[in-house]
Amino acid sequence: MPAMTPDRQKRKIVENKSEPGERFYHRPVVPLLFSLIAGILARRAFTTPFPHMTLFAWIFILSCLLLLIRSLLRQRPVKAVPLFLFFILGWVAISSWLPPAFPPAAVLPYLDQKPHKISGTVLKPPVFQGFRTRYVLTDIAVYPRQNPQLPVSLPGKIQLTVYGNAPEVLPGFRVSSYRQIRSIRNFNNPGGFDYRQYMAYRDIWGTTWDNGSRIKVASPASVRSLSMVVSNMRMAIGDAIATVSEGDNHAVLSALVIGKKDLISTRLRESFSRAGVSHLLAISGLHVGIVATVCFTLMTFLFRYNTFLLKYAMVKKAGALFSMVFVIGYGIIAGMSPSTQRAVIMICIFLFAYVFDRQYNPVNTLAAAALGILAVSPHSVFDISFQLSFAAVTAILIGLYWIPLFPKPANPDDHFFRKKILRTVAGFVWISTMAVIGTMPLVAYYFNQVTILGIAANLVLIPLIGFLVVPLGLFSVLLYFLFEPIALFGFSIADRLLHAALLIVNRISDFPYGSMKTVTPSIFELVCIYTFLISASMLWHIRKNQERTPPRNRQAIAGIAVIVTIVFILDAGYWVHRRYFSTDMIVTYMDVGQGNAAVIEMPGGKTMLVDGGGFGDNTTFDVGALIVAPFLWRNKIKHIDKVILSHPHADHLNGLLYILDNFKIGKVISTHYPSESASYKRFLKRIESQGIAHPPFADLRTEKVINGVRMNIFYPPAIQTPDLAAANLNNGSIIFKLSFNGTSFLFPGDAESAVERDVVNTAGGKLDSTVMLSPHHGSKTSSTDSFLDAVNPDTVIISARSGRYAFPSDEVLNRYKRRGYNVYKTEKHGAVRVVVKGDTVRVLPVLTQQK
Repeated sequence: MPAMTPDRQKRKIVENKSEPGERFYHRPVVPLLFSLIAGILARRAFTTPFPHMTLFAWIFILSCLLLLIRSLLRQRPVKAVPLFLFFILGWVAISSWLPPAFPPAAVLPYLDQKPHKISGTVLKPPVFQGFRTRYVLTDIAVYPRQNPQLPVSLPGKIQLTVYGNAPEVLPGFRVSSYRQIRSIRNFNNPGGFDYRQYMAYRDIWGTTWDNGSRIKVASPASVRSLSMVVSNMRMAIGDAIATVSEGDNHAVLSALVIGKKDLISTRLRESFSRAGVSHLLAISGLHVGIVATVCFTLMTFLFRYNTFLLKYAMVKKAGALFSMVFVIGYGIIAGMSPSTQRAVIMICIFLFAYVFDRQYNPVNTLAAAALGILAVSPHSVFDISFQLSFAAVTAILIGLYWIPLFPKPANPDDHFFRKKILRTVAGFVWISTMAVIGTMPLVAYYFNQVTILGIAANLVLIPLIGFLVVPLGLFSVLLYFLFEPIALFGFSIADRLLHAALLIVNRISDFPYGSMKTVTPSIFELVCIYTFLISASMLWHIRKNQERTPPRNRQAIAGIAVIVTIVFILDAGYWVHRRYFSTDMIVTYMDVGQGNAAVIEMPGGKTMLVDGGGFGDNTTFDVGALIVAPFLWRNKIKHIDKVILSHPHADHLNGLLYILDNFKIGKVISTHYPSESASYKRFLKRIESQGIAHPPFADLRTEKVINGVRMNIFYPPAIQTPDLAAANLNNGSIIFKLSFNGTSFLFPGDAESAVERDVVNTAGGKLDSTVMLSPHHGSKTSSTDSFLDAVNPDTVIISARSGRYAFPSDEVLNRYKRRGYNVYKTEKHGAVRVVVKGDTVRVLPVLTQQK
């Protein structure tokens, strides 16, 4: 080959050199997607909008469009203009679901008011949750009490919860009730789940409830929307599955075929999660890919007999076009979850590229799928399934293109068949591994779980469920509208295969150390982890392609990886110091609704949990699993030295059941007073089965020092018989005090006036405290004058929520006010954190409202 002259070298460099804008937009959808997401996140973080913010945003969008048109007309690189444009588009798009636009102003006069007659159209199939059924209603009409003949139409949706025997209602039916519409409330704890915003993203601004016997059902609406027709089709298919399947098999088969996941029990979800195969329950690329492959093969086979298509060599392209129709149809029947949307969009883009002979770029296609979803539903960026779905596919693409396990052979020979099988199996393992790695940080963030056997479980269950159960179920759905008996036979075979799969799932999930609970990584830590993983993947890719990568780029990526590693180590050091070497004391009175739960972090890493909150039935809402445990994990707490149960009422006890199962507990302290409560019996059984220390109350020392924190137990007396508590469990509450650096905290449980009088007589001035948890949630049966004289607190925390018990009492609130106490109510201020740092005491409510 002749040597290249300097002139030719220079000319070649000039030819290969591109404008900065062209290099940046090599995959144009990717930077636009990041700009759109940045705008959405910025608006979500900017919680206090300034006046006329939307008007300024639209003016900016118009300006960007004009600059873009000007650049295109002058044939100049557009560079940063599209990025600014998509940033503002993201800002504007999400604003409709955020204050002040949501909830709509028209609904405010009807929230938290007196009961009205309410009617609405059922939008989608009901969700069954034990003894209650939930409906989403649209086309809301409220009949004012002053003029019930003139109903007021309200925008958006409300959620109706029906207790007892719910009437048989299909989408499109009109239901009515005479109830109050309540605003959606949060449990306001540090870093807690924002349920109000979650419902706002679904355009639901209020909730109501009623007994099934009082719900009135009207005939279906005369005009049905497409969504209602699809919902009825899904319900018909679900009923067909129910005729040949039951229990867990029915629940999982319904999830795999029509995307109905509400039938899956919490226990079964946990089993799939521990086995590392919970992604199989979501209709995603695997399911949609099977539909596309089968339809493409079938359509291509049929179109071979069409002479017109054969003449113009359009058989496969016509098959691809018709396959798109089936793919979109299946996505609609499956419910179009974010993972389904992503798969449908990606496969449709691939089929379009095939039809129009365009090169298929998987990275650009993935970004286009995300952009398409966010263009319709910008709030999907906060959806768990959206994040997990795109994280898994991104990791798979990195594994396939940046760090392939085996490079493609240059010269395959006649003996390559055996090697090809090995490569196929190894590739399947590698794809599963990359998907697990890509989603593991998010799984730890949302579910506090890391699966060890996930790769092995996927090797067995993906072929069994993905290539046998799912195709058979989908084929049966197609036959259901043509030959129902054959479809039912297909569902029954899928049911038997699924039974074997569920046995494997349960065996793997029960395997010791197959999975483990983990603390919650912060958003900052997630960014560090993913930045490091991407940087490491890029460095691996560069090492294999050094001749095509400038040294400056390699150094920059290596520098990012090193910086991120150092920052992550510093972050870990911060948490180690805070957890085990801090000299501060932090008491957090949690917002658990109607109930009590307090977390005490002592110097040197000792941790105490006082009560766990709880509702009457944990199947309704498990406070321990959904509020207390996530708070502990967010604060990197996995071991609790002492759990104190003041008394065995549900609003103090039920949240502790989950804690006992999922945390390492040093000791449980309770009075051991008898109770016929089923929850209390489960509480004692779990203590015994897990070997947790639970000493008799009489054996406890009334005074003890724990890492500089003095603990004094005032009540009940060790020698007291439980007669008083048997008559009223509130009066069997443990009353104790914690003191540190001149600051003291009194926990009186639900003690009432008789016990308060006894404690004042026995403890007297020892009750004097800086912070007091209001006895019995501020009930009028407690907080007597003599007790308050003895305690004399500066600050009172009331852990309650207004409702059937009318806590706190106005009489007690006035008593606190006359004495000049600083009163914080968890219903109004959210969780209240009290930090004792040296001689300084800071009271930090989550919601900084006026006391």
